[in-house]
Amino acid sequence: MRSWTWGRCGRSTAELYFEASPEAIYVVQDGRYVDCNPATLRLFGRTREEFIGQPLGLTSPELQADGEPTKAAVGALMKEAQRAGVARMPFRGLRKDGTQFPALVSLFLAQRHGRPAMIVTCIDISEIDALINALTGGLARLAGGDLSQPIATALAERYEPVRAAFNQVLVDLRAIVTAVRERAGAIEAETQVIRTGAEALAERTERQAAALEQSAAALQELTRDVAAAAEDGTRADQLAAEASAAAAASGDVAQRAIAAMHGIERSGAEIGEIIALIDGIAFQTNLLALNAGVEAARAGQAGRGFAVVAQEVRALAQRSAEAAREVKARVGAVGGEIATGVRLVGETDAALRHILTRVDDARALVARVADSGRKQAAGLGQVNAAVSEMSRMTQDNAAMAQQTDAASVDLAERAADLGHQLARFRLERTARPSPATPRRATLTRHES
Repeated sequence: MRSWTWGRCGRSTAELYFEASPEAIYVVQDGRYVDCNPATLRLFGRTREEFIGQPLGLTSPELQADGEPTKAAVGALMKEAQRAGVARMPFRGLRKDGTQFPALVSLFLAQRHGRPAMIVTCIDISEIDALINALTGGLARLAGGDLSQPIATALAERYEPVRAAFNQVLVDLRAIVTAVRERAGAIEAETQVIRTGAEALAERTERQAAALEQSAAALQELTRDVAAAAEDGTRADQLAAEASAAAAASGDVAQRAIAAMHGIERSGAEIGEIIALIDGIAFQTNLLALNAGVEAARAGQAGRGFAVVAQEVRALAQRSAEAAREVKARVGAVGGEIATGVRLVGETDAALRHILTRVDDARALVARVADSGRKQAAGLGQVNAAVSEMSRMTQDNAAMAQQTDAASVDLAERAADLGHQLARFRLERTARPSPATPRRATLTRHES
């Protein structure tokens, strides 16, 4: 255990400090104040006669600030000093006029004239306590969201910069909170507009996605129909080609029929000439038979047989002439019919040629239609792919619009929450502000 040896053998450095120290230093021995420096008398407002020799308890009230009895607090302090040689604690001092003040007391165990004594130092911390109380009250109001009340109580001159700095921070915070509140209100209003627009965009995008999906389905059906029509056009082109070939073959057949008719017509003319020759021969034979009959009649009985032969020849010539006339009539009729057939076959040939021309035109038209159908099918396939891609992109846009809507809702909620948080802060003083109860800071005991 450390102790101080006290004596007045000359003026030591300790004695000089004791006399000149601005801190109150006094000595307690046998339960009484036995010595003190001038700073002690100034602090407690007493004369040396009023202080020296008085019993312990003159410098403090019966109870401390926390309600603890002073004797108990001093006893604990002495035990701490006996353990460590020195002890320190916050204390309530008492002046002669009865006023109390916050102090910081340090206690040292010493020896005075060979007997145990205590050296006590007491520092008035009223200015520090006022600073702590002012800062505690200001920070308590600040923690409660009150930015309208600066520290109005003047502090000691050396602590005035702290008060000024706190008040300036309060002014800056008030400006910041005001600006943030205004920005939060603007953000909330703009967010509401964005939210409304996002909801409308999401709704329109959903409708557009549904319409595109229906259009894609209809376009796919149309593409299948056009592809089927293109296939039908290709088949029709093939059938037209076959019809054109058949018409061309029919034209060739008609030409050969016309040639055959013309050959028959020429054969009929030749038959008519032959019939005319036979008719002439029959006429000559009849004339000869007639002359032979006349000569046989002239010959009398001798020419009777010849007359009979002549008669038979004449009859045969007449039948031959009649047969020749009948054949000629028939050949003439056949010739007329052949001429009619030739005319009809010619007309048929002309009609077939006209049909062939029209079939060729129809084939070219069908070919163009088939080619156009194929191109349309290919184009519709590309359009269908594009519409499908647009449908997918629109669905993606719809999902993004829903996400944007959700984000705008979340942003609006956050902006509203920010507004609620900022609403905690009071920026202007009310008509009758409720005074904040300052909390005194309690210094914990510690060793020095």
